Amino acid sequence: MMTTKEEYDSLYQRMATSKNPEYMKVFGNVMNDMMGWMIANKPDLAKEWVDRLQSIKWDNYLTESEAEAIVAKMQPTAPWSRETWRSAMQSIGLPLEEKPFYNSCALWVVMNMVYSDHGHSIADIAGMPLSEMKTEAIVRAVHSMAEDLLCDEDKRYNVRRYFCV
Repeated sequence: MMTTKEEYDSLYQRMATSKNPEYMKVFGNVMNDMMGWMIANKPDLAKEWVDRLQSIKWDNYLTESEAEAIVAKMQPTAPWSRETWRSAMQSIGLPLEEKPFYNSCALWVVMNMVYSDHGHSIADIAGMPLSEMKTEAIVRAVHSMAEDLLCDEDKRYNVRRYFCV
């Protein structure tokens, strides 16, 4: 006798490899029922699952919790908290996301990565110590480099693969 997990896996495999759209509709209806129950009974958990589904809208996507975990582990330490980063971006007028290329969590993580890994190189190119560079100049340079990765036409860069998410 199959376990519930084995039975589910078998049904999922059948749906995923079939050319029958009715199978997808059945799975969709079951998922709607499950999410309806979860939203009513476990709203925090439901939000986490819905956040994961948001990935279908983006080439590069991270959830808030994934982004926080990545930034917390960065070495050298990430320079910007989410709030500090958001404030700097908004004061300069830079976009926090660009569909379909990246969501704001992916941009925040990649900008922290670029600054953490290449900040001193950016300052060297600018011809001054990093400590003497204006915040706006740093943010603009790092944003530009992050967009180079996240908007790459051949889509070779993938933030989820890069950070093993």
